[in-house]
Amino acid sequence: MPDIAFWNKCNNRCVMCTNEASFARHDPALYGLRAQVEKLERWLRGRGGVYLKNDEKRGFVSLTGGEPTIHPDFFRLLAYFRRRLPETGITLLSNGRRFADAAFTRRFLAVAAPPFAVAVPVHADTPALHDKIAGARGAYAQTMAGLDNLLAAGGAVDVEVRVVLHRLNVRRLGRLLASLLERYPDTERYRVTLIHYEIEGMSLANHRRLALRLRDSAAALAAALPRVRRFRNFRLYHFPRCLVRKELRRLCWVTLPKEDRVYTEKCRGCAARRGCLGLMAEYHKAFGDGELRRL
Repeated sequence: MPDIAFWNKCNNRCVMCTNEASFARHDPALYGLRAQVEKLERWLRGRGGVYLKNDEKRGFVSLTGGEPTIHPDFFRLLAYFRRRLPETGITLLSNGRRFADAAFTRRFLAVAAPPFAVAVPVHADTPALHDKIAGARGAYAQTMAGLDNLLAAGGAVDVEVRVVLHRLNVRRLGRLLASLLERYPDTERYRVTLIHYEIEGMSLANHRRLALRLRDSAAALAAALPRVRRFRNFRLYHFPRCLVRKELRRLCWVTLPKEDRVYTEKCRGCAARRGCLGLMAEYHKAFGDGELRRL
């Protein structure tokens, strides 16, 4: 799954963004309609090194940012990708705020033919904390209204709610899951993905505020287990399988490329090694492997 930087501007300033501050200062022409079309065509011709991450994987693509939906040619570009990749799964990573506009959502759904998914992060169960993490006043209200509109479409696109855990929100994980269950009780209509934060970009710059051990994420997850069980589709990203409860190990996914993962001596001979992420490379640099245990 290549990660395609659709646009380098954003209307949020998330404290744990994996982009560096300099990303937003890139020449916008590098992400304009013509440049994006040329890159995609080179990639479709089998050229290597077109995209920075997962360039060699061709089963589906991930459209990232910045915030893709504020691209000045968003609909034209999205229609082009859908036309040139008619059978390929596309995932749009968005803060969801533009979807608060019902007309924008309808226009989007007219273009985003299946297989298509939208992944939207929800940072907290309260507007104040969500907006603090997003770095934008009013972000929570718009994001939740955007999710309302996407889910009201009745499965026209797959909807994923992402929760990125770090020190600022880990203690409210249970409350956040409860708020999602209350607002969206039909859990067959969407998926929840819980992600331990990555240490890069602005997340690295803000690491004193965000620093969170995997064992603490796993403890919060265990405490929230009764609520986790109520979701029909729940995934875990960036969690080593040895650190989560046995019944949750099947929910752990490996989504990072090999160069971003580390397996240490503690992983050797571990019964849970198959299908395990190991440790994120940057996490290993920051915290080591003391939390790992051989199963």
